[in-house]
Amino acid sequence: MISADFIRQTGLGKLVNFNSTVSNVVIDSRKVTKKSMFIALPGENTDGHRFIFQAIKDGAALCIVSQEWAQQNNVTNLPLWIVDSPQKALQELSKKWREQFDIPVLAITGTNGKTTTRAMCSAILQKKYRLHTTTGNLNNHLGLPLTLLKMRSDHEFGILEIGTNHFGEIAFLCDLCKPSAGLITNIGHGHTEFFGSKEGVAKAKRELFDSMGPNGTSFINLDDEFIAQMNPQNRKICFGFNVENADYNGKISNYDQNACATLIINSTLHIKLKVPGYAMAQNALAAVAIGKTFDVDDQDIIDALESFDSVNQRFNVSQTKHCRIINDAYNANPDSTKAAIDTFSRMAVPGRRIFVFGDMFELGKLSQDCHEKTGQIINKSPIDLLFTYGPLTQITHNTVEKAGKIECRHFSQKRDLIAALKAEIQADDTLLIKGSRGNKLEEIIEGIAQ
Repeated sequence: MISADFIRQTGLGKLVNFNSTVSNVVIDSRKVTKKSMFIALPGENTDGHRFIFQAIKDGAALCIVSQEWAQQNNVTNLPLWIVDSPQKALQELSKKWREQFDIPVLAITGTNGKTTTRAMCSAILQKKYRLHTTTGNLNNHLGLPLTLLKMRSDHEFGILEIGTNHFGEIAFLCDLCKPSAGLITNIGHGHTEFFGSKEGVAKAKRELFDSMGPNGTSFINLDDEFIAQMNPQNRKICFGFNVENADYNGKISNYDQNACATLIINSTLHIKLKVPGYAMAQNALAAVAIGKTFDVDDQDIIDALESFDSVNQRFNVSQTKHCRIINDAYNANPDSTKAAIDTFSRMAVPGRRIFVFGDMFELGKLSQDCHEKTGQIINKSPIDLLFTYGPLTQITHNTVEKAGKIECRHFSQKRDLIAALKAEIQADDTLLIKGSRGNKLEEIIEGIAQ
């Protein structure tokens, strides 16, 4: 419960017609319930201030509104927190809320694997602690504050996912959530439109380690050349595959026919994963390092990871009446696409491998080169048929077509791609679907099913 007195302690704005408590905080008026605090934020398509009266009608106990809106509307009887910036008020409120809890908080960032690694860590740590963690993709300047405001007095450990596409964002978010431990999964080409290069990405991600100060714990992935070079001035826990100086040294003893790895860690922990690929093994090794550091029993770690299933749209394998489908459509960049192709190549398949590839966004000046290199990776793979979608993957298509080893087709309309796929696929084919979020490639899976 967030009380009126607690809100006043932020020192922001003015409370009117409210001297009670709220039980949850929302920025989507459709999610308002009784005792909600509704925050009116300007969005790309609409402004939350348009829904204030409806939110109160639906049971909102309090609305955060801008000074400008309050001056232009009749607010005599409305329960409002009137501030200069509702967004800043949300962030400051969450920062003050977080300060009440003296518990370990692990923040996770990185180009790829944030959500899966966070989910693996959650599966492990909840064996020992009452856990508070990020849900969905609430990892930005709005999502993180909403996550923090769900922290309760009975929580014993926090795991927070932090995303970024601009310099300074991670430092800002860390100032809100005050992590005591931090993990950077890896450094890749994600958001190079804003960071310029992988060196720029590394500089942005490093803000997590630097934000914690000397009392923090930094988890160092020695397999990543950029992270391995970071030397944060706090406690360091190192992990990696086949690295002798790691605190947690991993080896892969074998892959099964579904490309799921069996891990051996420090020669003592044996873990048979049910999620496929080397990237998943990397995520699991990081999660083991975290679980061991926070004193989770070995058997609990093993049990958590051996029963772990893929996170939604992250290499989810399903069998349909038409073919086997691998849904990896949540997002894509050159590194995650390379990893997906590698895993796809390791899998035993009864028929053909068909790759549906959509544009990779936010690569800036590196976009053409990255789409061309992805084509070169495809050329070296056992993929049988390539379907590309979008203007950028035309580059990938041309690269593959020029080599002449793999049949490929390019589409600018999703409906045409779906029609061609439905005419092509056979029951023993395996279909991998990968592309950036903006492509909404899950619509292809829905289209095939119709």
